[in-house]
Amino acid sequence: MSEHVTSIEVLRRLEAEALGAVAAAGDLPALEALRVLYLGRKEGRISSILRGLGRLSPEERPAVGAEANRVKEAVQAAIEDRKGEVVLGRAEARLPVDLSLPGRPVWRGGRHPVTQVVDEIWAIFRSMGFTRARGPEVETSWYNFVALNTPLDHPAVDEADTLYLKSELLLRTHTSPVQVRTMERYEPPVRIIAPGMVYRRDTPDATHTPAFLQLEGLVVDEGITFVDFKATLAEFARRFWGPGTRVRFRPSFFPFTEPSAEVDVKRVVSRPDGSTEETDWLEIMGAGMVDPAVLENVGYDPERYTGFAFGMGPARMAALKYGIRDIRVFFDNDIRFLNQFARP
Repeated sequence: MSEHVTSIEVLRRLEAEALGAVAAAGDLPALEALRVLYLGRKEGRISSILRGLGRLSPEERPAVGAEANRVKEAVQAAIEDRKGEVVLGRAEARLPVDLSLPGRPVWRGGRHPVTQVVDEIWAIFRSMGFTRARGPEVETSWYNFVALNTPLDHPAVDEADTLYLKSELLLRTHTSPVQVRTMERYEPPVRIIAPGMVYRRDTPDATHTPAFLQLEGLVVDEGITFVDFKATLAEFARRFWGPGTRVRFRPSFFPFTEPSAEVDVKRVVSRPDGSTEETDWLEIMGAGMVDPAVLENVGYDPERYTGFAFGMGPARMAALKYGIRDIRVFFDNDIRFLNQFARP
């Protein structure tokens, strides 16, 4: 019988012996003693066979070496596994099992309340034939200001209000640039909703944050009138706030719409005793008929096409809907607050 066959047989007997001893070890010192006995560098029984590989012929050496390494890894793994079992057994022995202790609830994620409001708004406008559009958050002054009939000497363009990047780029201050990009890409009719993040140089307070969601809407076609504008937004308000909601339009000014209006609602809310009451007027969005100059900037014929646009803040809508006075709580990530809006 060749020497390498004898060595392999010895290794296999050592493996069986070591695995049996490891399985029977009852504490960590016993396991450490077994590690030294079989795997120690100087006196280890398996290590000594690895050190003796040089005495074998070149033909025999690979087979014995491979088997020695396999046995070494198997014993190392068995020792580590048994260590875990011993440590766990000690911990369980120290901690009595209380079968009456309630189980821990499973943590489940949920949609953020502002995201829920965005989805509600989107569902309403989708049912009225709108599609969803997107645009980049990093914009140029052309799309963010000039194309929207806002000259570069307007106060909103100042660095005190807008976050500028290098090479004439900036973080968009509203989602209105999506209107311009959509009209550049598509011929009328256009009927879109464009939710997205916007950025302004604002100090966080109860009603402002420097980064927030905004939702823009745009309709352009032949024959769109102020009647269509009012009817669409009044229908949205009644679906979102409730059938008894009253809507009013107050004259306002925005560079990219003419005429412009602030849209207010007066809601009917239910009291705990079952009675109802009407709220004060609440401002929910700015809107107006698209200025002809904006239509010209995107290549539309303002003599042929008209339209209307509107914009709102979903966080503000959520705050009004749920009676929240400080929108910063939406972004504090307090699980106690967010759990109130969890839906199955």
